[in-house]
Amino acid sequence: MKSQNIIPAKAISICYAEDERWFRDDIVELLENSGFEVLCAKSDGKALLDFTAITERRPDLYLTDLNMPEMNGIQLARELIARWPDSKVVLLSSEIAPYFIIEAKQAGAVAFLHKIIDHKNLISALREIHQNGHTQYGK
Repeated sequence: MKSQNIIPAKAISICYAEDERWFRDDIVELLENSGFEVLCAKSDGKALLDFTAITERRPDLYLTDLNMPEMNGIQLARELIARWPDSKVVLLSSEIAPYFIIEAKQAGAVAFLHKIIDHKNLISALREIHQNGHTQYGK
């Protein structure tokens, strides 16, 4: 259900990959209610990559979970950056071990956010990343 929020003329577009359907659905609803345009929400990195390869419109941001069945978030970030170097990839994960954060950054991710992030901070982080290419939230 859409909120009564006024959507800006140029909403920030997002493609999202998350294997946990309940979490994916909640985040999609949050994003849409906050004025973002969700172009796709897929259950794993491979499905998101396949969608990106066939669509004419690239999103402003890619949001992805770390651990997913066919292609994890780090592999997805590598593939997206290799094919479309100006892609802005953000990992959203419950795994916050330094190893994963380093791997994500080496793969080209612009940010690594913890899933327990306050929803208001998640929205702020995504807006900052879209505008500045980085955020004060997360790693």
